[in-house]
Amino acid sequence: MRSFHEYLSRGLLCGVAAVAISACATLQHDGGRSPTLAHVPFVKLPDGHEAVLVRSFGDEQKTPVGDRRVQVEYLWDYTDAVARRRTLDSAGAVIEDQTEPARTLSATKSELDWAIMLIKANREVAVKLVPDVVYYGGFSFRESGHPECDLRSRCIHVIGSRDGGRRKVFHALVDLQTSRVVAPDYDPALGGLDDTIPQ
Repeated sequence: MRSFHEYLSRGLLCGVAAVAISACATLQHDGGRSPTLAHVPFVKLPDGHEAVLVRSFGDEQKTPVGDRRVQVEYLWDYTDAVARRRTLDSAGAVIEDQTEPARTLSATKSELDWAIMLIKANREVAVKLVPDVVYYGGFSFRESGHPECDLRSRCIHVIGSRDGGRRKVFHALVDLQTSRVVAPDYDPALGGLDDTIPQ
């Protein structure tokens, strides 16, 4: 079986690193376009903001003239770094559009895929990766007062394991708003980056 160092020498992670480094070069913490938008599908809203549609569903609203069918959308507005809830009528016209600063939203598949790319390019995590690592996560993380993952962040968990999930390789936090791995070893007490990985 090929060692991890041979794996690296073949450049299988180099392309990932180059993509992430390129994205980070354009990073701006206060204002500016989120680097994540170059890697995920997004929509341009009527106000010009760029957002990712996280989920939508049909619903029914009561009105003075009877019930009406509507579509409810939850989006992450990458322009303002905030969740938005929009309600549209059956013709697609926007009835209501409001920001929800307290709301967190889990990642879409494309957002999680991009977060995994960032993880693979992170030096602290990359030295522990082996070919059979399985990646999962995407659920949101926000904590009041957290230096990276408070309001205006889009932090998600990304976890890697092997041996059918019996062995955790890493548990990291990625902020999709800024395209950064903000905590490569989020819960070291539970094992992960400090463990020896048998080849």
